[in-house]
Amino acid sequence: LADRAKIAELLRPERIGVTLSEEFQLHPEQSTDAIVLHHPEATYFNAGGGRS
Repeated sequence: LADRAKIAELLRPERIGVTLSEEFQLHPEQSTDAIVLHHPEATYFNAGGGRS
């Protein structure tokens, strides 16, 4: 969870009212953080099994 501090530094969640506790938990509790990247060789699919 300590890596969450690095993400918080990049995303600056306090701008939208989200804080990081000393235990590396986000508040409010329903908050989620992520860094999502696209890979040019990635293959995407849907739940029906067909590729797009």
